[in-house]
Amino acid sequence: MTQHLPSTTLAVDPAWIDAYGHLNAAHYVGIFDRVGFELLSQVGVGLDYTEATRCGIYTMNVHVAYLREVLAGDPLMLQVRLLESDNKRLLCLMELTQTRDGYLAATMEQLSLHVDLNTRRATPFPEDLAARLASTVADHARQPLPKGYRRLLPLQGAR
Repeated sequence: MTQHLPSTTLAVDPAWIDAYGHLNAAHYVGIFDRVGFELLSQVGVGLDYTEATRCGIYTMNVHVAYLREVLAGDPLMLQVRLLESDNKRLLCLMELTQTRDGYLAATMEQLSLHVDLNTRRATPFPEDLAARLASTVADHARQPLPKGYRRLLPLQGAR
C-alpha cells in the first residue's frame, strides 16, 4: 500500500516578505531546510536519529525552482519525497504548495550525505536504515511527480 508523502502545513509570516511584496528567496530555502528536516524524521533521518546515533545528513547540493510567488499570510503545505538513496547518500524533492489556490509555488531537490558527527566523515547508513530508505524511495515513486518537474541533481557525481 502506498503511503502519503510526509507533509505539514504553515503560513507565510509577514516578516518573510521582501521589498517586492512576496516571500523572499532566502525564506523559501529556510522553509525547505528547517521544515523539511523536521519532516525527514518520518523517514528515519531526523533529529531523533542524530541524537540517538551521533550521525546525520549533511546537505551537499540543492536546486531550488521558484515557480509562483506567495504572499504574506498565504497558506502553504510542504511535502517531502525520497527520490533515490544508496549506502551513504539521500536525494529528496521538497514541494511547497500554496493551498488556498492549489498551485505549486516552489520545489527544492536536496542531495544529502550521511555523516558520523564524531569523525566528521561520511559513513554508510546502518543496514536497517538503508533498507528503510530504499523501501521509502520505492513507495514514494508510486506517487505522481509535480507536473513539469524534471530532476536535475544526480545521486552520485559523473564517473
